[in-house]
Amino acid sequence: MERSILFPALFAAAFAQAQNIDAYRYWYDDATADAVTTTVAPVSELVVNTAFPTGGMEVGYHRISIQARDTDGKWSVPRSTWFTRSATTADGYRYWLNDDPATLVAATLTPGATVDLNAALATSVTRPFNLVTIQFRESDGLFSVPLTKAFVRNTGEVDGYEYWMDEAIGDRVANGIGPAGVVDLIADLPTGLSSGGHTFTIRFRSVHGPWSVPITTTFDAVVDIEELPGITDLILFPNPVTNELGLRLSTDAARTLNLHVLDISGAVVRDLSTWSVSGTTYRNWDISDLASGSYLLRMSDGSGTWSTHFVKH
Repeated sequence: MERSILFPALFAAAFAQAQNIDAYRYWYDDATADAVTTTVAPVSELVVNTAFPTGGMEVGYHRISIQARDTDGKWSVPRSTWFTRSATTADGYRYWLNDDPATLVAATLTPGATVDLNAALATSVTRPFNLVTIQFRESDGLFSVPLTKAFVRNTGEVDGYEYWMDEAIGDRVANGIGPAGVVDLIADLPTGLSSGGHTFTIRFRSVHGPWSVPITTTFDAVVDIEELPGITDLILFPNPVTNELGLRLSTDAARTLNLHVLDISGAVVRDLSTWSVSGTTYRNWDISDLASGSYLLRMSDGSGTWSTHFVKH
C-alpha cells in the first residue's frame, strides 16, 4: 500500500511581508481542523520537500494543502494539489519535458523511496523555461494521472541589468555587471525627479540571454527642503522598507546632519548618529530589527529640522 506522498514546495519571505518563516502546516481534503503543524528554525526561504503520511486514507483522489507561517504569526495563502491514494505499490515512474516524447525517461522505484527530479533535470535541461510531466507506475502496470509543473532552469551567471522609472520602460537604462558584481540602486537613481512617490523597476540578464522577472519597489523624492535650505534632490529608498533604509541627497555646502527614527508617538526608537555630507552623497542604515509599522525619519543640522514618513515591513 502507498502510505506517503511527496509534495515539494517553496515558500519565500514574500508570503509573509518579508518576515522569516518559522513553521508550516498541512491538511487533507479541506479538513483544516486536523492540520499538522511543524516548526522550523526561522528562515527567509523554506523548501518543503518531504513525504507526508497518507496511511488510513481511502483509495482514490485526495487533496493536500500547505501553508507557511511567518514570525509575526501570520499564515500564507494555502497551496493545494491533488494526489491519488492507490491500493497497490508504486514500482516505477516516467517523466518527460515540454510535451516532447523524445525526452521520456523511465526508471524503477523501490517502496517508500522519493524521486529527486531536481538532480535529474539539472543535467538534462537546456532551455530556461520548461514544463516537466511525471507519472508513477503501480505494481499492476497502470500509470497514475500525469502531473505537470512549470520550472525555470538556472540560466547562468548574471552579466547585465536594466532599470526604468515609473513604468517608462521605453526610457530604461541598461548596464553590464560581472558575476560577483553589486548593483548600487540608490546611486543609479536619476536626479531632477518631481517630489512625491515613484516606482523603480529592475531586471537582470543572464549570460545566455534570458531576463529575470522584473522587481519593482517604491520610493520617495523631495526636490528641496524649506526647513534645511541648501539640501535638494533627496531620495528615501525604498519606501516601504524591509531591511536597509537608503538616503541620497545633494547639498550646496559641507554640513553634518543628525538623523533619528521616531515612532508614530514621536518617541525616538533609533539614533542613526551623525552624517557628514558634501555634494551628492548617499548612505544606508540597517533597520531590519525594527518592528513593522509606520515611522518618521527626522533630520537636523543645528539650524533646522525636517521629518518624513516611511513604512517598515
